[in-house]
Amino acid sequence: MAYTGDSNAPMRDAKRVQFGILSPDECRRMSVTDGGIRYSRMMECWRPKLNGLMDPRQGTMDRNAHCQTCAGNMSECPGHFGHIELSKPVFNVGFFKKTIKVLRCVCFFCSKLLVDPIMFNTSITR
Repeated sequence: MAYTGDSNAPMRDAKRVQFGILSPDECRRMSVTDGGIRYSRMMECWRPKLNGLMDPRQGTMDRNAHCQTCAGNMSECPGHFGHIELSKPVFNVGFFKKTIKVLRCVCFFCSKLLVDPIMFNTSITR
């Protein structure tokens, strides 16, 4: 294992990478901000505000401070999840193209799939 000058964490070869989307419950469960980020102010009395945009539980941006979650300094702490509770659901614009492609695979009138089941080498039944 080799060490880089930026971090004390050892470098390793990745065996696999998997991408996915977290559900709202998973985001809340992984969040270190209890109740989410509720304040738009970042600082209070020259310190990062709890439940603010720069909540110190999410990591530190100050060389002299330590993370309140893992106690690591700026080079040791990887950063931690926070979340924002929105009052209404919103669309993720990053998924518009994919959503439209999926919707175009369904008949507008009868709601049957417009794809050939043989393409997937399986039988699709309703």
